[in-house]
Amino acid sequence: MHELADIINKVHCADCLEFMKQMPDECVDLVITDPPYNASNSDLSLPDRNYRTINQDWDKNFDILPFILGSWRTLNTKGSLLAFCDYHLLGKYLDLSFKQQQILHWNKTNPFPALTKVYPFSMEYIVWFVKGVGYTFNKSYARTDVFRTPILGGKERTTHPTQKPLSIVRNLIQVHTQPGDTIFDPFLGSGTTAVAAKQLGRNFIGVEINPEYCKIAEERLKQEVLPFNQPKPEPQKNPDLFEAEK
Repeated sequence: MHELADIINKVHCADCLEFMKQMPDECVDLVITDPPYNASNSDLSLPDRNYRTINQDWDKNFDILPFILGSWRTLNTKGSLLAFCDYHLLGKYLDLSFKQQQILHWNKTNPFPALTKVYPFSMEYIVWFVKGVGYTFNKSYARTDVFRTPILGGKERTTHPTQKPLSIVRNLIQVHTQPGDTIFDPFLGSGTTAVAAKQLGRNFIGVEINPEYCKIAEERLKQEVLPFNQPKPEPQKNPDLFEAEK
């Protein structure tokens, strides 16, 4: 069994299902992650490099239950679990017996163009589960259930095909944790959760199975020169991140 002090604030290149078996019970305050969507079904691509299609084995026939069960065991009673998904697996999440608190929405302002006779897919979801009645919720940061940002481009973009905006992950961490809390991401990818945690003075445990993405995450963390638990000054809240309040 891992000691918590030995695994926090590190990127672990491992299979998350195996790694979680060695984590202590109720050792983290938030699980936030971006698992596979089961969206791979096409070899189509576009010349515009800002739009990327996915057709990889890791994004096919993904079963959400093993990772949910493993993550749930590591989550303490004041914690939340936040999982990004789209319509392919939303129903599976909603069928779970855990306490589902709300569905949050990421509205992509520059969605991938539709290639057939359908509307462009501009919406992804963040399913929010809570473990107990006293869950952490910093209401001043929770302005709405809709985050509005473009698909990533520019300097923030890495080679990871499903990278999520740092602004969204930061805001979720601000809502659902306190400084010094520990955040677990079993599908760390390019390290966005770890970077956000370090910026905000939280600890993290990040697990990623792909060595290439582990290296990207570690490089991104090196660019954050503040020590852990020393948060950056809070920037002004960006109103463009949220849907305009009516």
